[in-house]
Amino acid sequence: MIKRCVVLAPCVLALCGLVFALSGAAGPMREYLRYRRDVSISQPGRQNYLVIDGPIWAHVRSDLSDVRLYDGDVQVPYALSEEHAASSTEEREARILNLGVRGGRTEFDLDVGGEVEYNQVLLHLQAANFVASATADGRDALGEGAGRKLSTSTLYDFSREGLGNNFALRLPLATFRYLHVSITPAISPHDITGASTSAHHETQATWISAGRCHSPEQVSRATRIACDLDPGVPVSRILFTVPPGVVNFRRTVSVSAVTANDPQGQQFCSGSISRIRMKNGSREVVTEDLAFGFCNGKERQVTIEIDNGDNVPLTVDKVEPQSLERRIYFDPAGKTAINLYYGDEKLPAPEYDYARFFHKEADAAQAVIAAETLNPSYTGRPDERPWSERHKWVLWGAMLLAVVMLALLALKGLTGPTPAQK
Repeated sequence: MIKRCVVLAPCVLALCGLVFALSGAAGPMREYLRYRRDVSISQPGRQNYLVIDGPIWAHVRSDLSDVRLYDGDVQVPYALSEEHAASSTEEREARILNLGVRGGRTEFDLDVGGEVEYNQVLLHLQAANFVASATADGRDALGEGAGRKLSTSTLYDFSREGLGNNFALRLPLATFRYLHVSITPAISPHDITGASTSAHHETQATWISAGRCHSPEQVSRATRIACDLDPGVPVSRILFTVPPGVVNFRRTVSVSAVTANDPQGQQFCSGSISRIRMKNGSREVVTEDLAFGFCNGKERQVTIEIDNGDNVPLTVDKVEPQSLERRIYFDPAGKTAINLYYGDEKLPAPEYDYARFFHKEADAAQAVIAAETLNPSYTGRPDERPWSERHKWVLWGAMLLAVVMLALLALKGLTGPTPAQK
């Protein structure tokens, strides 16, 4: 019996090993991506980009990791970019010369030094609660006649009202060695403790619409606005459009999620919007913040409420949910048409050298994507569970067969002739 078991054991082990080893073979990745968009490239000789729009957001993973570009059967590497605001500043200290009062105005010269470019002068001031006008003239040498007038700026400090300050003079990009600055009497010479120049470069954020809001309605002291957010689109802010003539307001804003079980909604976000117009003599400063930062959430129907207090209800022309624009940058390599695929919950993010060494080019061209269609070669992912999980009955059958065979061998050994009978 022992010999028979030894002979049978490898067969049983081979059968069980085959059951555990088999697994579903992975098919072509494009067949797992449900949606396709044709991409037209008008400038194939330079860097291009696509804008992630609403239909893509509705069917893509939240991190955009299942987006792929294909040229025929070959992947086109790409890099994702968020078009947020960016700024860079190279600041240098400037020497103050000839500081004093002339003709009732505070005047001085700034020695910028070197042949550096600058478009901003930041004054270090110890004055508070003021509004002043400052002019800046560019000069190549001290003591020369009237220089080239570069700009007139409004300086202010609204510490008492809690509205911040501005101590910067904005200029066109210049390289003059000296700047002559003249300020109205609101600033005296002893208020000026230093100055610096800088080349300030700023890029504005780019936004896309992320939903639609209905007309406002008045409910007691509140202005209430119902909004429908686009599926999948990550909302970053709510932008309010208020008529230019409506000034000097600050209103609390709250956002509530609306569900079938709770039509009143639960508040999950709050903040404020404002526009302030302040006058000091003949000078006027207007500051406003009408973009309300939106809290992260999966809510698709929300109610925005503006608390008017005891004031006249705020006039609102438009309310728009917005999302920070996302772009896909790529090199067409001379191609005028490629394809965009997306829509696979299990596809991991790609790893491209292009993304690792990505540099956004200033003259990048926008490619045009056609309407969304179903991928004609879509099959969906196969069942990726282990073969043994998908065919448990085979595993149990193999184990049962092995037990039966071993039992038969044991029974035969017990019922066989003994050595004495032989």
